[in-house]
Amino acid sequence: MGIVTFLAPIAGIIAAALTVPVVIAFYLLKLRRRPVRVGSVMFWERAVRDAQGNVPWRMVRPQTQLVLQLLGLALLLLAFARPVAPGELGGRVMLVLDRSASMNATDGQAGATRLEDARDRLRELATDLSSTAGTRVMIVALASEALPLTPWTSDRAVLLGALEAVEPTDETASADTLVDLVRLAAAGDDAGADEAGDSADLSEATEPTTLAIVLASDGDIEPPSDPLPANVEVRLESVGGVPAGADTSPKSNAGIVAVAAQRLYDDPATVRVFARVEATGDFRRELPIRLALDGRIVAEEVADLTTDDGGDGDDGDEGPSVVSVGLSVASPDAGVLSVLLPGDDALVADDTASLWLRSAGRPRVLHVIPNDEIVDPDRPGPVILVSAVLDAMDLGGLRIVRLGRYEQLAAGGVLPFDVVVFDRVSPSVPPRMASLHLGVAPPSEQPDESPKFVGLEPGEVPPTRVVSWRRSHPVMRDLALDQLAVAEPLIDAAPGLVRSRTESAGQIVLASGERSPLIVADESGQHRRIWVGFEPAMSNWPKLVSFPLFIAEAVDYLSLRGARDAADSVRAGDLATMILARPRTSVRVTGSGRVLETTTPTPSARPTIGPLPRAGVFLLEDANPGDQRAVAVNVASELESRIGVRTELPLAFGGMSPGEASGTRMGGERELWPWFLVAGLLVLTLEWFFSARSLGR
Repeated sequence: MGIVTFLAPIAGIIAAALTVPVVIAFYLLKLRRRPVRVGSVMFWERAVRDAQGNVPWRMVRPQTQLVLQLLGLALLLLAFARPVAPGELGGRVMLVLDRSASMNATDGQAGATRLEDARDRLRELATDLSSTAGTRVMIVALASEALPLTPWTSDRAVLLGALEAVEPTDETASADTLVDLVRLAAAGDDAGADEAGDSADLSEATEPTTLAIVLASDGDIEPPSDPLPANVEVRLESVGGVPAGADTSPKSNAGIVAVAAQRLYDDPATVRVFARVEATGDFRRELPIRLALDGRIVAEEVADLTTDDGGDGDDGDEGPSVVSVGLSVASPDAGVLSVLLPGDDALVADDTASLWLRSAGRPRVLHVIPNDEIVDPDRPGPVILVSAVLDAMDLGGLRIVRLGRYEQLAAGGVLPFDVVVFDRVSPSVPPRMASLHLGVAPPSEQPDESPKFVGLEPGEVPPTRVVSWRRSHPVMRDLALDQLAVAEPLIDAAPGLVRSRTESAGQIVLASGERSPLIVADESGQHRRIWVGFEPAMSNWPKLVSFPLFIAEAVDYLSLRGARDAADSVRAGDLATMILARPRTSVRVTGSGRVLETTTPTPSARPTIGPLPRAGVFLLEDANPGDQRAVAVNVASELESRIGVRTELPLAFGGMSPGEASGTRMGGERELWPWFLVAGLLVLTLEWFFSARSLGR
């Protein structure tokens, strides 16, 4: 409670100077009395005192009537000076309602959610503040963004309506966005219209005053990067469970805090799903974790959550128990993967984590041949050796063009292929995609640098056999090249090049002959390259089983078919970018009881939709073949899944505590003169009662 001040102290002093001497003068001046003859002095003791009290300029003896008169006069004079006292909150008050994922925990009063309890707290506070003179309030909803819902106002209906309109989310609370909003309001920068405008007025063109923030939350929020301004009072209305001590107290919950999926490199049809699960409180036990594909359970594993991971629980509280699990499923096609927990804990949103699984994909290959080459299956030739293998593969598309046509297509922009195979030809510039070069050396990615390997003319190096190959490389691990003989090697290491330096530069020798390398992989540039330093027709390779295996493995390796991201998801509150087979101007998704739609002025095959505030799977309406049919939204937050409760915000939040702010708070003062006036009149009434009794009335 702050110090009582006066709005009209000068007026009170003047009134006291005029009235107090008059009251005292009545007791200093002697009253003239008429002599009267009496028959006894038995009852004259009181009369003697009255007579002595009226002797001029004699010390006034304390009397009840005098004390009551002076006290009543003092109270009336104080009322005249208009005393005021600072209220508990006043001026500008920002009521912040936390609606993050942990606020959906059902451990509130009578089984309500924390959000409902917090809303009730702020509803009562808004009602009181709206009737406090000089106080204006703003309602703010806090999740991944701090969203002002009202301007500065004292309209009770507006404030209560804004609180009722706040909807829960599964987002993670961001203190940084709240600090940004508070700084704008505390600095006095105009950020919107006034109360008559269409948007919330965050601040006004007045000198900075103390701003009060009341945060209704469980308090377990990551502190902001920058603290709150020094002239901001911040207080926490803590909700949720029964805190153990003055700091974080974990409640019973198990949640999936991270999930990812990857197709196996050597078997892209097999998907490996990884999930990280944290448990607190009573959920430190063995839990069944299930994997579902398009709603059908395909795998299950029991996770042991009975041990603690040595977490950093505050005040001696145990940290969460953490376990990582891996589940597998065979699915070459696209679909929705979901990791499921039993779901009988305090927070439901983190019991499921979903992913949109992309299809394994079939690479699209462009086969480039010499300009004078004729493709005729009935006429055996060098081109048929490669094209027959490519045609037998399960590709997303195969096109054969001559080098001249390729140069025209490449000059027109990015080609719609994943891999280009240069069969005994070399382009004028490096292709803007992964490439396999058979025979002729590829163009240099860095013309200014010395090449690590150089091309040779036929006959410069004698025939050779493969003497070694890198069996650990994904392209070579299933191959046997001990019978491969090459008549005309066309590749050699640059003079003076050390093999270890070659590999450290990103160019790796995959197979070597007796005197020179034969197959080289280049991963030093933006796109992967493989150079086979001989023409297949000038070797016995087409007759060996390893030849078609090499072509297939090389295409998979270059197209990143197994290594590419197999699945994706977004966190609640984020935007999602969808991948469509054909451009659209409008996209509509439904899920978690919501319908979201985005419209673009021009058709787009990569539309962005959101933000998506709730966790779940949002399905695309009117999906076409090849479209991404769903968007997976997850909580994916360790902080929210721990559903901790704090009774005080950490010091890193900055600002002032309520005690520090009480002496500096401006606005919201309560005038006390009516109370002083009533008290003064009551005292004077009491004095009149004593006076009447003394006169025997």
